[in-house]
Amino acid sequence: MPPTTTRPPFSSLPLDKNGPPGNAWGLYGPNDELGALNLLTPAIVKQAAQEIQLGERVSLDWYLNLPTYPSFNRPGFKWRLHSKAPRVVNDDFIDINTQSSSQWDGFRHYGYQKAKQFYGGRSQAEIEKSEVIGIDRWVQAGGITTRAVILDYPRYLEKKGKESVNALQPKSISAAVLKDMLKETGVEPREGDMLLLRTGFTRDYEALGDAERKAQGAKPVAEFLGVESSKDVLQWIWESGFVAVAGDAPSFEMSPLVGKHNEPGGIWKGESWENEMQGGGLIHQWCLAGWGVTIGEMFDLERLCEKADQLGRYTCFVSSVPLKIPGGVASPPNAVAIF
Repeated sequence: MPPTTTRPPFSSLPLDKNGPPGNAWGLYGPNDELGALNLLTPAIVKQAAQEIQLGERVSLDWYLNLPTYPSFNRPGFKWRLHSKAPRVVNDDFIDINTQSSSQWDGFRHYGYQKAKQFYGGRSQAEIEKSEVIGIDRWVQAGGITTRAVILDYPRYLEKKGKESVNALQPKSISAAVLKDMLKETGVEPREGDMLLLRTGFTRDYEALGDAERKAQGAKPVAEFLGVESSKDVLQWIWESGFVAVAGDAPSFEMSPLVGKHNEPGGIWKGESWENEMQGGGLIHQWCLAGWGVTIGEMFDLERLCEKADQLGRYTCFVSSVPLKIPGGVASPPNAVAIF
């Protein structure tokens, strides 16, 4: 059974009947800029803080200079030390693409591709001429502080006696598997929770040599393990009450984002609006542009899942305060898990 949630039934979507498929526009008011983060009320945060029992902390940020050669033709991290000699003082400078390492995708990042609209129906023109739905809105509201539910796909396969997978291959995790993984943890999701899903990407990437990393980044079509771009996965996210979903791969859903799984007659066969969803990134379109459910990518979940396995505990408290960039599109998460 799905958790008790204030969200309307999945079958009632879209809420704005004049908007694109699946949208929940208007759920939190006509000019909302926080999306599902509105659910992080003082009561929810106070309840989540009860997860802090041991005081053990785990960073969830990967190093900013990883991956060495980012996919999707994005530039890599640059850092420069600036000595203020003769004084014994140093400054430093960084240059990053906020999509090139651990990040939260803000609501300005990915819109409905055919409708050309971002969360709440905002247009590209509005995005460019104002700071509306910037990631700074989240920070001003207190960031993302809540309970996290931890799912560990590689360990799940191992415990089930199934063949392991390489997270650098284009394979997908179905809703049925996600549900079974959750069942194995014994955790009942609550409205306001965050999902943390380990695929093994950072582990598999760090095992590559420099030449292999360069070849990986140069692929014309990026390929990674991720959740399936399906209605069933979207329904599971919605009904679980998650306000944010994050994984360790460069795209939360399987990459390539565009392929046969996005074409009419594929997973979305039988839906009258199937053509609307072409353009790739179905999970991105619905979560970010439709619901205001933020997506995290390339989180470092290795030590987190080691600790969870050691403790036999698959929930923790997470505090994440992104960079307060006016009108920001995305940001490093600056996230820590506390058991």
